[in-house]
Amino acid sequence: MAATDKFEKATLLAFYYVIKDGAPYEPLDEDTYNTIKANPTKYKANGLSEEMAVAMLKEYSDMDYTKWYLGILKGAAALNKKLGYTEGHKDTCWSYAHFGSKDALSPVAEIRSNNDSTDILDWIWNHFNKNMQDEFKSKKDSWNTADVYMVKSAKINEIKRGMEKALCIGHKHNKELEEIGWCLGVAEVNTYMSRLLQNHQLLPLSLKQYTANTNIKITPTNLSQDPDGVEGLQGSLDTPLRDIMAIIREDNKWGKNVPAFGANSLTFTGNFQQGEIGFKYKYESKISSNENHATEPRDMVMNNSSKYVQASARNGAIPAPKMAELVLEYTGDRINYNIPMDRKLNDGEISYWGTKLTSLTGGNGITIDWGGKYTPFSIEGKTKTRSKFIETAAILDGGSPFSGGKFTTPDGPEQRPANFDGEFRAKLRLLRYIEMIINAKNQNRLGELLATMYFLSSKINFKQGQLSGPFWKIQ
Repeated sequence: MAATDKFEKATLLAFYYVIKDGAPYEPLDEDTYNTIKANPTKYKANGLSEEMAVAMLKEYSDMDYTKWYLGILKGAAALNKKLGYTEGHKDTCWSYAHFGSKDALSPVAEIRSNNDSTDILDWIWNHFNKNMQDEFKSKKDSWNTADVYMVKSAKINEIKRGMEKALCIGHKHNKELEEIGWCLGVAEVNTYMSRLLQNHQLLPLSLKQYTANTNIKITPTNLSQDPDGVEGLQGSLDTPLRDIMAIIREDNKWGKNVPAFGANSLTFTGNFQQGEIGFKYKYESKISSNENHATEPRDMVMNNSSKYVQASARNGAIPAPKMAELVLEYTGDRINYNIPMDRKLNDGEISYWGTKLTSLTGGNGITIDWGGKYTPFSIEGKTKTRSKFIETAAILDGGSPFSGGKFTTPDGPEQRPANFDGEFRAKLRLLRYIEMIINAKNQNRLGELLATMYFLSSKINFKQGQLSGPFWKIQ
């Protein structure tokens, strides 16, 4: 089982013990914790704190004390307070589940054995028709990014009846519904769920790893289907755009002394302001396949020393099709235009990318770091013009991303690392990302772009008609 699943189940158990049984927030000392960790199945617990630790470690046997256990308890305390409970208060009205479990019921043994499990959120997703699920590429996380959820046990049947109405289950679709379209069902479900969440009846919960020396916050997300939007938001870059354009020799998993780019990602730190709320994040886009990047913003959070640090938890990746749409909107070009996937670049394409790289000079508040610790546009230490850099890289390219094999250089044949061709195409694609950011700045839309990328990665609705479901984010 993946560590993420174990963390989610251990967290769910902490919520369960704190809310149902009134377990204290105070963590066990590390020695006692490690004693339990050594053999949780045989440990005789003394008190609720130890019972909770035993249950958590049965689900997550290698759970680290500092990295996971302490943070989970802080999250449980924050949720308890959010629900209006005081420490030690007991409320047995809830059922609990891990979203997306194969059998649709909570797989957490402690919860299931006490008949405190539910499948309501899974039931909702499983009753989306094919067209509805296809909108989310059949991935429940693309609709609702919740990891675990809670529901008032007495409300489950009522909620199912409401969802059946929203989804027209058991009802004949009339002509009006057919004309409106299937997405009405998703919107109706989300609107109903928003009301349930606001009334503390159904709680989808998105969990993020605790960042040391920071406070826990719970953020209601997607509660409105008509949010303020992103138009006119102000934003800026706090660091230069960094895209290393240097070809070096290195020993890596592909071979010894092989040509490689000094780094293969585009990074920067940016910020934007939405009303009274400021957002700050680290952006990284790196190669994930021949045709796409994995693009992921990660929150920058202020620690107890009033310094910004990168959050331990990931926001999530921007869906590749959405990133392609942004590139088209801000550059006018398809994301892989003039990037051949099954052959070498021709002369026209080499000229195109040489001109493109030459034109990307920054300015207007945008700076670009092309070199990092390397000399920009250098090949094995020799500086080239931008056009010559592209031309030489195209010679090194074999035209077969990730396939390896021989290639010919001006100095004769040598072995090409299997990833060089893919990395080269990724570098070209990142130039289009940089162009997108520069154009957004020149159009006074940088804040809008920064916000859009952030909200897309976090599955947060920011325009009317978007269909991500409501949840609380605990981070």
